[in-house]
Amino acid sequence: MGQRKKGKMNRAKYVLLVSVASLISISQGFCQSNLRFTAAAQTDERAIRLTWTSTNREVYQIQYANALATNANGSTAWQTLYDDYPSQGTNTFWLDTGNYNLVPAILHPKNMPMRFYRILDKGADTTSNEPNVSITAPTNGAAVSGELTIAVVARTTQPVLSGTKLYVDGQEMRMTDRSTNYINGSTNYEVDTYSINTCEWGNGTHTLFATAECESGYGDAVNSPPIASGHAVSPFVPVLFSNLVTRISFSQPSFDPSSGQTQQVSAVFAANCNWTLTIRDVHSNAVRTVTGSGSSMLFNWNGTGTGGTNIPHGIYYYYISAQTNGQAYQIAGSSGDSGGGSGGPPSPSSASTGIIADSMELWAMPADGSGSVVPFAIYPPGFNTDGLTIFEASAAEIQSLRLSSSPAASFAAMDSGSGIFADYTSGGSSASSQPAPPAPGRPPTDPIVGIAGLFGIAYDTYSANGTNGISVPPLDNGFGIGLYIPMENFSGNSSLRYAPLPQFTAQANNFIDNMQLLGWRSRIRKADAQLNINDLRGSGTPFNQVDLGVLMCHGTYGNGVDYAASGCLQMYYPITSGSSAQYLRLSEMNLGGGGTNGLKWFAILACNSLQDFNWDDMQNNIGVYPYNGNLHLLLGTDSVASTSSVILQYWAQYMNFGRGSFSPMKVRDAWYQAARDAYYGHTYSNTVKFAVAGDSACLDDYIEAGYNSAPQGSWIYGSAQVWP
Repeated sequence: MGQRKKGKMNRAKYVLLVSVASLISISQGFCQSNLRFTAAAQTDERAIRLTWTSTNREVYQIQYANALATNANGSTAWQTLYDDYPSQGTNTFWLDTGNYNLVPAILHPKNMPMRFYRILDKGADTTSNEPNVSITAPTNGAAVSGELTIAVVARTTQPVLSGTKLYVDGQEMRMTDRSTNYINGSTNYEVDTYSINTCEWGNGTHTLFATAECESGYGDAVNSPPIASGHAVSPFVPVLFSNLVTRISFSQPSFDPSSGQTQQVSAVFAANCNWTLTIRDVHSNAVRTVTGSGSSMLFNWNGTGTGGTNIPHGIYYYYISAQTNGQAYQIAGSSGDSGGGSGGPPSPSSASTGIIADSMELWAMPADGSGSVVPFAIYPPGFNTDGLTIFEASAAEIQSLRLSSSPAASFAAMDSGSGIFADYTSGGSSASSQPAPPAPGRPPTDPIVGIAGLFGIAYDTYSANGTNGISVPPLDNGFGIGLYIPMENFSGNSSLRYAPLPQFTAQANNFIDNMQLLGWRSRIRKADAQLNINDLRGSGTPFNQVDLGVLMCHGTYGNGVDYAASGCLQMYYPITSGSSAQYLRLSEMNLGGGGTNGLKWFAILACNSLQDFNWDDMQNNIGVYPYNGNLHLLLGTDSVASTSSVILQYWAQYMNFGRGSFSPMKVRDAWYQAARDAYYGHTYSNTVKFAVAGDSACLDDYIEAGYNSAPQGSWIYGSAQVWP
């Protein structure tokens, strides 16, 4: 497909694909001539699957643009869509379903008129001692239905195992439900358990795989040596999804009825069914029930309870059950919700918004039946169609063809007029009824009605110079006569080196995903080059416009007085700009915002971010405050602290949902407990202490609106040992 062009540019290696309107592949090999796309296909959900030639032990970044040549100089403004994707060997594939953890979110490709892709080869792993990862359950070829539990085991002899990720057909799933770490001899183990609702996919064979990453050190302390990292991908595990209720999907990642949004809930059944949709709150109370019949369902929920009653903002799950009724398979089953409604016949507009459209259009597939079926409209005018079979069919017929284990045979049957609905599920469910597990569980959809609050996150991975990290020049003590502030136990006369912390990206994704799953909306995400030191200085910081903020970076403290900061001992955070860096003083912050979404809680996950002796000197001896009268709590650490990928994930979960049950913890208690659980089972050489400083009236704050107190102006500091 297309042609190849070669060139060189700073050792970067790219492959470029133009999609969705055209499938012309143009590869640009920079120092790696075999980096090229080998396939691009649209799934039945209109996601885009990319496949490219790859080299073992390489790591890739998927970039995107909505248009080409958008910059003034004619270049394209490429942005990161997905990062740190490990090679699967000589051929690697990935599925684009959007990225809703970014700000602004990148929408699913089905919601975009055009998307262009570029693959960046970030280079080889820096350690030959790779981790090992495998899926131990289910087994290859297993036929499954309903909720599927997936067990993943990873191990490494490196000191750090950064956790696993699970993928279905190349799409990353949500975080693990349960995780256990342990050590046996010199080997670190992690056992993770995931669960998915297989009813959220179509029937047929789906590919499961997992990834893991290891590091040679934590990289948390000042002047730590460079960190070597390695990645692994498990063997693929093909599994047959077989359900009566299939393709449960939602029109909104989450929705806010107060802004006029509705949530369109849809499903496709493997037979004509009588169906029931029950919407339940987190306490399992049914708030809305609708019924209908047909081979598919469509319901637009406006966020009200039965009879149009108002229900509070929060998390709501959708339960769909179906029972076959013996009627012929047909296009059916939609209902609207304009305040009432309990199901019924298809609406007049269902042809444009329904699950299976019966209008005819042109489709294309390789003549030998070896590839995917895609809409013919995505090929540009003049495209060479040699080798393609072009035919007319409805979307319903194409869906059934895609579900077949033999596309070529199915096409032959359809072409001969024999009908392809006889084996609709391709060996699927023979059950006459099925209560599907609660949905949504598959990203990006969250079961949210309304908005719990706003949050933001900023982090610095110090990766601009690769594994070399970054050196920060000494900080003048304020006299301007060549005297510098000693940091920790290091002389102030030389630069200090800070190792890269690439795992911050995974931690940020976990935190964002968990907060959004629990009803919060991400308004700030600033990473590396996007983060300017002035974003954190003064009362004009954008973080003062969200309820909760997080900063992840390196941190240190001064052993000498900082006369540029009112003559007190300080905490410092190196913030990079390109290949250089400078220190942000804690005293330069002015955290706290008024109003409904003003900043109430701010966490700094960095070593010594709230070092007790220096905090006391700032507060009590000098009277320097990094906050104003609106801030409730400032959370941090009182020691060197490793960068576990789950600390913030646990914190979000415990604040919003509790630890194992719906019993939310106080913001302060959740901070300590999240750290204890994150360190459990790890080997670490330091005693780790986390700290919380806060207004005395706010120490018992819960994150839920209405369960926290207004600041009164008197602050208290405390720390707790979390490891060992």
